[in-house]
Amino acid sequence: MNDIHWVLLDTETNGLRAPIYVVELAAQRMVGWEPDGEPFRRLLNQNVSIPQEASRVNGYTREILERDGDPALDVYADFRRYAGTLPLVSYNLAYDLDRVLLPEWQRLDIAPIGQRGFCALELARRLLDPASAGNCKLQTLRQFYYLPERGAHTALGDVQTVIDLLGNVLQPLAKKETCSRLRPFENSPNRGGILGE
Repeated sequence: MNDIHWVLLDTETNGLRAPIYVVELAAQRMVGWEPDGEPFRRLLNQNVSIPQEASRVNGYTREILERDGDPALDVYADFRRYAGTLPLVSYNLAYDLDRVLLPEWQRLDIAPIGQRGFCALELARRLLDPASAGNCKLQTLRQFYYLPERGAHTALGDVQTVIDLLGNVLQPLAKKETCSRLRPFENSPNRGGILGE
């Protein structure tokens, strides 16, 4: 695990109903359980409306994105250079990759970036089951384990919180776990082999 390279990512979007547009993309290259280098963070101006419900969660408005955001194609070109072909991991991979990024890349007519990694939420569920915190929502676990507050519901803040959770809670548990509980995360091509040897 210590020498495996991968990318942890998170998105903030304009809502939960398709078509879903990314308004913030953040990522951190990782080597094993540790961050490697500077994080990636960009706001995207996709000239779409931001419903009040989404704005209340992530704090972004169309005005902010028009002022501070970059065109989506520019952001994804930079993200491709940052992530390369590394496995992409997120705290909710089914949402961030399957419901958000892959459809967005298809809509923009760009090739997928990186390769599918594992879902950190599924890893947390496997290692923390039953969850003493009551559930495995990221902010619930952050509060339960007294992890630093990093800017909830911002993509970069959530990436940093997942790094804290991985390093302070999940890594120590993974070292103690039996192979059978972690087997789906080891050396599996569709999960990026992140926990492999």
